[in-house]
Amino acid sequence: MISLCPLVRLNCALLLVGSLLSSCSSQPTPPAAGSAPIVKRDKAFWNGDQVAGSPRIVIDLSAQRIRYYKGGQLVGLSPISSGRESHSTVTGVFRITEKDRYHRSSLYGAYVDEADNVVMEDVDVRTDIRPPGTRFLGAKMHYFMRVTGAIGMHEGYLPGYPASHGCIRLPTHMAAAFYHATPHGTPVEIVGDASVAAYEPPEATPSTPHQQAKKKSYKPTKKRPVPPGTTLYL
Repeated sequence: MISLCPLVRLNCALLLVGSLLSSCSSQPTPPAAGSAPIVKRDKAFWNGDQVAGSPRIVIDLSAQRIRYYKGGQLVGLSPISSGRESHSTVTGVFRITEKDRYHRSSLYGAYVDEADNVVMEDVDVRTDIRPPGTRFLGAKMHYFMRVTGAIGMHEGYLPGYPASHGCIRLPTHMAAAFYHATPHGTPVEIVGDASVAAYEPPEATPSTPHQQAKKKSYKPTKKRPVPPGTTLYL
């Protein structure tokens, strides 16, 4: 009996080592070096319907957040997607000058055919030539509130980083809440730097996206040489 104790102890030690190795192999793979950190989004909320006081909006590009105040009290918070690097959102103090529930962009959108099939997407009418037989369909910007120039707040897709042409995109339910609560002339302060914003998980697409049929790429028809001796019927 005594002579078996070392063997038992050895078996126990081997079992313990095996269990430790097994648990190590089940650990999640660490993120690749240099990968962007992922930050969990704050929960969006709106508690301003029964709160009195003058409204004020603060848009923080560094945090990719919009904060809504009434009478100095924080009553609303929402994630945003501001302008990407090539179309950065301006900073400063502004006021809401226009509201349009069903606004569409006059600059950005897609060229579509007669059946509304997308022929060319992510179009800028100032630089992209319209293919023959198509028309321009402006990007949907519902619950639009103009802040300054062509920049406004509106419903849109949030991919988790600054991605717009300069506007402030919000989730549909938050864009609607802010739209209905905000009168013309409401002060809007835009602060921060979008280049330091951390990546976040994307939001769901807008609840009423424009339904697009098949996307077609526009390619100019190449003229082929007519073989010698071919009869042409005009």
